[in-house]
Amino acid sequence: MKKRKAVVIGIVTACVAVGAIYVGQALHYSSANVFFKDTQIAGVNVGGSTAKQAATKLKAAMQDQQLTLKDGKKTVASFNTQQADLKVTSTKALQQLINKQNAWSWPTHVTTATADSIKLNASNENHQSILALAKQITTKANRTRTASKDASFTYQDDQFQVTKETNGNQLDTAKVASSITAAIEQGHTTVNVDRDYIKPQVTTTSASFKTAKTKAEAITKQTYVYKLSNHKITLSAKTLGNWLTLKNGQLTTNQTAIKQYLTKLSHQYGTINKTRTFKSTKRGTVKVKAGLYGWSINVKKETPALSKLVLAGKGMSRTPVIQGSGYHSNGTDIGNSYVEVDKTNQHMWVYKNGKVVVSTDVVTGLPTTAHHTPTGVWVIWSKQRNTTLRGQNDNGSSYASKVKYWMPIDDTGVGIHDSSWQPQYGGTWYKKHGSHGCVNTPPSQIASVYANVKVGTPVIVF
Repeated sequence: MKKRKAVVIGIVTACVAVGAIYVGQALHYSSANVFFKDTQIAGVNVGGSTAKQAATKLKAAMQDQQLTLKDGKKTVASFNTQQADLKVTSTKALQQLINKQNAWSWPTHVTTATADSIKLNASNENHQSILALAKQITTKANRTRTASKDASFTYQDDQFQVTKETNGNQLDTAKVASSITAAIEQGHTTVNVDRDYIKPQVTTTSASFKTAKTKAEAITKQTYVYKLSNHKITLSAKTLGNWLTLKNGQLTTNQTAIKQYLTKLSHQYGTINKTRTFKSTKRGTVKVKAGLYGWSINVKKETPALSKLVLAGKGMSRTPVIQGSGYHSNGTDIGNSYVEVDKTNQHMWVYKNGKVVVSTDVVTGLPTTAHHTPTGVWVIWSKQRNTTLRGQNDNGSSYASKVKYWMPIDDTGVGIHDSSWQPQYGGTWYKKHGSHGCVNTPPSQIASVYANVKVGTPVIVF
């Protein structure tokens, strides 16, 4: 009985001793405010150290620590850990790590102490510092490296030909940053980046690639038609196919190619820059160069509109956005309502629905470079009553002429108006007494001219 009693007392005494040690160590870690024994940060043993002591150790250990980035056997870059500007050495950050320790769990820590390590302070500052360093390294390295290429397709021989994706060896900044972080946390001096390549985002097996190709094939089977000035232009499957392309795995259009197509179409059918063959009243058929009158496709507005319609994949039948004047869906140009100004004969006719409604002698500009009435197919783009025309004489003096009727036709200030100051019209009077470029019209005729033309009426001057 005595022996058993002694054993029991011994066990109790041992348990009390162990309990005292457990409590004592817990109280020690709590009051001493230190890291558990053998704790490692970035490969540096800071066990038993306060935050301030650990900061000193880390700063000293990392001050001259060199890290080398390796891609296989090739060295990509070398840098000092201080270049990463890590906040891991700050007392505040380290104290936060100590505060996270559970002092009462120290026995568990003892069994794994040699393998224990605490990761870098996962603050935004640390993340951004390492990311900035990684970006600096990868930007320089990638200049001489090969970029990955996404899978793509192009329209050839009446079908879409697929080009498979290719792997490159350019480095991914985010992946390199993660590798640098892991190396520092583990106290390694070599950072392996052979798995940190930028991979193709789109492959031939990607769902987005397959969807885009199927949609592209369907688009080329739709009918896309432009109705343009009595012409019908059907976009070929080849044209549509050549516009379709992939961007970030999504089907889109090459707007530069669409713009070029519309520009060519505008030059082919538009009239704004074309010389006209005109059947004049007195001089037979004459050629008159382009002026303000005429139309073209508004390529800037039509390009995104056409792109949207193509991607919708439902076909189209439309007239493109037109700019300028004189567009007629039936293909006519000047038409049968216009103003004709014959400078040689110093005469003006106003035609309305094919009939002459006004016929009058006029005075055009002095036949000099400065004041001649410009030849061209112009347009009445405004009508005004009782206004003052202002300009400069050859001697530099200014003039102000009041007129009752004003119809500008070009973009330099030339127009048709009454001229009470002219004593006569027609003949050769204009050679010495011509206007500053405008078509001077007898006061007795100008009201009829004004009444029989509207804004948009073409004016042929030759």
